[in-house]
Amino acid sequence: MRPSDPWNVNIHYDRRLADLVPAGAQTVLDVGCGDGFLAAAVTERAPHVVGFDRDAGVLGRARARFADAPVSWILGDAADPPFVPGSFDAVLSNAALHHLPDTHAALTNLAALVRPGGVLAVVGFARPGLRGLPWEAFTFVNRGVMIRLRGKWEHTAPIQWPPPHTYHELRQIAREALPGVRFRRLLLGRHLFVWHRPG
Repeated sequence: MRPSDPWNVNIHYDRRLADLVPAGAQTVLDVGCGDGFLAAAVTERAPHVVGFDRDAGVLGRARARFADAPVSWILGDAADPPFVPGSFDAVLSNAALHHLPDTHAALTNLAALVRPGGVLAVVGFARPGLRGLPWEAFTFVNRGVMIRLRGKWEHTAPIQWPPPHTYHELRQIAREALPGVRFRRLLLGRHLFVWHRPG
């Protein structure tokens, strides 16, 4: 990404998600694609990319912004995704999980869309909770420095705040829904789930 390109924390982590797409992947789903930056980035890694979002306005803006990108932009609700199970080599999502009403069900539904040997990767955010306050203070400073250096592009997707779960709660939910999931906190105040479907 060039220094002049739009930047915010979500866009910052798009490349990290894109890099998790398995080598040789053919099909990738971007759930809650918002303004389309992740879906467009993933076209460098796979020939068939679907950008999926429930907001018609933001989906239209993504389609217009990335008019030349080979992405299928599909309107729909991630709480009930209209795709055949096992359809994708990778299912990715950035800053969308907290919009869904049932996090456990959402992770289970998204995992079902992953082919054997494929990956589900989710970047999101959560409430810090008391035990997370020191880390939250650290990430707050990091975000402030990055925003001062890069500026902050304001996305056009709807905002839902606060997130429904603390980091600790999310980790427990993810472990129950996705056996073997890897969970980590990220330096700019996000978390990352990575789960590989066996096979």
